[in-house]
Amino acid sequence: MKYLGVEIARLRSEMRLSQKDLASGICTQSTISRIEGGDVFPAIDTLLKIASKLKVPVEYFIEMLFYENVLDNEELIKNIDLQLKEQNYEMVISMIEEESLDKDNVWLNSYSNYMLKIASYNLRRITGEECIEGLKESLITSNQQTIQFRFLQIKIENSIANVYSEIGETKKSLYYYNKILKEHTHKNYNDFKIHETLIAVLYNKCKTLYDMQDYDAALETANHGIQQSKTTSFYFLVGQFLYYKGQCLEKKGAPHAEIKDVYQQTLFMFEFQELPFYIQSIKENKKFYLE
Repeated sequence: MKYLGVEIARLRSEMRLSQKDLASGICTQSTISRIEGGDVFPAIDTLLKIASKLKVPVEYFIEMLFYENVLDNEELIKNIDLQLKEQNYEMVISMIEEESLDKDNVWLNSYSNYMLKIASYNLRRITGEECIEGLKESLITSNQQTIQFRFLQIKIENSIANVYSEIGETKKSLYYYNKILKEHTHKNYNDFKIHETLIAVLYNKCKTLYDMQDYDAALETANHGIQQSKTTSFYFLVGQFLYYKGQCLEKKGAPHAEIKDVYQQTLFMFEFQELPFYIQSIKENKKFYLE
């Protein structure tokens, strides 16, 4: 029970909420204090309201009742995600193989197996076809309630689409992107991070459409991604969406001034997010429009 209280306190602090702020409309401040101190366990309706205000699924808190090392697992997941984003695939494999995973934590094991397949594919230890087959098998054999936790199913399907795109199976790739967006875009989720996941899917779809030379559809998807980013306040891919928008406008023969404006916005976003690789790339490749 103490892990639950510690995590509630951590999330509250991250959102810069006082105990009084969190308690408002839910319970008393003293109750929040006792929950965070591990002295009492909240009633399920109280826990649901706390989860909603802290923008996490209630399942995340319930998980802490069954696994004592939840916070350690959280740290492992964050580290693996970071290494994956930085394309340190050898490190991803090493971290998973060296870590003594809790065999009873079904979700963590499903997540780890998923990461191993993605890292192995990127290191070319398995083929794209083998990676897709393994990911599809995970979707079929995993408990549906487990695989839906933290949107793991969406992430696996997105990875299947990405690999299909990389091996030239673009129609199959678009099938999975559209399937994800159709099934999840209009659903109401307690966990606001669903928006981050769906925006990543939109971006991958935009790239695939551009590579297919379907510039009208790619432009429409880029604009949709920009709008969704603004609506949800997840701006992490706005610069990339703008970049593809600019490229689509180039291919469609749009006026120079319109393209220039888009690339200037793109550069601003890359500089704002401090992305040196992207800053250098756009300055070198699109200097005609930025001068």
